Amino acid sequence: MSEHDMHVGVLDEKITALSNALANLGRGTSLRELLRIIRFPGYTTPAEFAFTVAMVDSMAAQVSVLAKQEQDLLAAGKQVVAKAGVAA
Repeated sequence: MSEHDMHVGVLDEKITALSNALANLGRGTSLRELLRIIRFPGYTTPAEFAFTVAMVDSMAAQVSVLAKQEQDLLAAGKQVVAKAGVAA
């Protein structure tokens, strides 16, 4: 097996694992459960509200960064094959 084939195999495994993890995360089942929980009396005290808003805002920012990184990585990959004269 050539070095190129080994590299492609490693990247294939890592990209597939990341894709699967993001797809699983994208189901949102935990957040749907959180939507149920926040309706219980006593959850929305000022402390719980502040904590939850901070966490949700942080998670949303991370998702935004991941989406941009995904787009940038794909665009860079397309540039690599275009430079090599290969149709993607």
